[in-house]
Amino acid sequence: MSLLIWQYITIGLAGLAVVLLFLMAWRRREVRRMRANDVAREIGPWGFDHLSKLLTAYAIGNYFGADSVTRVTHEIIDELKGGGLPAMLKKIGWKVVEGVFLKNPDDRLRLKNLLDAAAILAPKSELTPPPPAL
Repeated sequence: MSLLIWQYITIGLAGLAVVLLFLMAWRRREVRRMRANDVAREIGPWGFDHLSKLLTAYAIGNYFGADSVTRVTHEIIDELKGGGLPAMLKKIGWKVVEGVFLKNPDDRLRLKNLLDAAAILAPKSELTPPPPAL
């Protein structure tokens, strides 16, 4: 075979390799976005509202505008500046307790045991789990 044929074969294989690499990178990005959307739907009821909105905006590719990645990031920063990290963690913590621990009786019992153990360590504490939501 002549040198010209080998050059055409090499150029064709290089082009095919570039296309396959592009498709592989595209698929990885789409899988990452689908997973971000799944995680956003999962953590939304747990009280992670801002993180859920952030992941949803990323999953649909909304980087600028209303309910975008930049807007939600600014909301998180503003909330951290306003109430601080402890206030944000307290709000998230209670939503997690309400959304996760109170739905399952076994988790409710585990939470009660943890609070009883905390009461033994700090007897002045009046921590009690909230009643289950019906």
